[in-house]
Amino acid sequence: MEKFDYPQLSDEVFKKFTDLLFKNSGITLKEHKKYLLIHRLSKYVGPNKEFKSFDEYYDALIVDKSGKVMENFVNTLTTNWSFFFREPVHFDFLKNHLKEVAAKENYIRIWSAACSTGEEPYSMSISAFQSLKTPYQYDLKILASDISTRVLKLAGEGRYHYTKVRGHIEEAELRSYFDFDRENNDFIVKPQIKNLISFRYLNLLEHYPFNKKFDVVFLRNVLIYFDNKEKEYVINKIHEHLKPGGILILGLSESLVGIRHKLNSIKNSIYQNKT
Repeated sequence: MEKFDYPQLSDEVFKKFTDLLFKNSGITLKEHKKYLLIHRLSKYVGPNKEFKSFDEYYDALIVDKSGKVMENFVNTLTTNWSFFFREPVHFDFLKNHLKEVAAKENYIRIWSAACSTGEEPYSMSISAFQSLKTPYQYDLKILASDISTRVLKLAGEGRYHYTKVRGHIEEAELRSYFDFDRENNDFIVKPQIKNLISFRYLNLLEHYPFNKKFDVVFLRNVLIYFDNKEKEYVINKIHEHLKPGGILILGLSESLVGIRHKLNSIKNSIYQNKT
């Protein structure tokens, strides 16, 4: 078995890194995640790397004026893992809910609040076409945001190797909503699917620059990175930006237990604004 000799990281410097990550992203890394931080930052730290020690890397982050070192730091420590139509029960709900909303609203807004590499918002867009056929006539738009500029760039390209697509999308849907690049074995999201979506950088703990309220917000597999105080802040900020009857969807393993909020639980980690 290959052995990896990572540089040593003291508890003191680990705490400095986690404080810095929290300050710049709102993400909390617990002590048992120390191995993950060491592993991921080892791309920058080591005998033949840009920084010889974690102390040296931390010092570079503190004096960074360009913002690039900090941007790479946050991007590297942000976990991004997604695939098309992940947790299908949520997309089945979305399709049905869109039909109800389209019958009574004069505009429809959907938000993928941690869009990662784009599979979630593209799945939303495909769901909108499947549910409404011509979603543009309903003034339907999808916001896809993330704190990682790296994944936002990948998401905006809308290009996925066939291994990330096959098995998650039916063949008929692949033909309808994707073009295929045979040379690179990539599926490319078609323009009509992509044009519903705007990709934006957004830190969930900072100001939300929205003019219109949302019908549906997906906030899946995000709360795990926040302490209860930050969870409560994010949930209640999102609540402010939900229409009456608007929907918040968490990951299937997540809930709002222990969090003060004004949402009603429906089922399958789906919550509704009753105010």
